[in-house]
Amino acid sequence: MRTTTKFRQLLNDPGIIQAPGAYDCLTAKLIENAGFPAVYMTGAGTSVAQLGPPDLGLSSMAGIVGNRAPMARILASTLLADAVPRYGM
Repeated sequence: MRTTTKFRQLLNDPGIIQAPGAYDCLTAKLIENAGFPAVYMTGAGTSVAQLGPPDLGLSSMAGIVGNRAPMARILASTLLADAVPRYGM
């Protein structure tokens, strides 16, 4: 089943979607293996893991996309990616 179809099913199911935050492939896989239906790729976590400082608008869209791609490849569950529209500010 496509991940988009799985995501639509999650949205249609009653209740809250539990999607713990991950900042790299290891944490994403741990979340999936723990049985959660979705993984949330945190922008703040990505910034800290890649650059060191907290999410102060220093990360770029390329950095976020570059972090998302390998996570999406290894997961069978839904990946929700944080992509804040503030790049270039």
